[in-house]
Amino acid sequence: MESKEKKEKRVSVSISLKDSERDELRGCAERYGLSLSAFLRLAAKEYVDNRNSIQEGE
Repeated sequence: MESKEKKEKRVSVSISLKDSERDELRGCAERYGLSLSAFLRLAAKEYVDNRNSIQEGE
């Protein structure tokens, strides 16, 4: 059985970065074997998860 994530269509989101920022993030993504998009999705999710756990501990 496929998960909901596999059934959902991906959409494009535009963000603004300096060339140097894009290159730095792309390098990080490549070191983890990820595309830049996958890296940014995971980083954003981890950020939110960490912020939520901090707020719950207050």
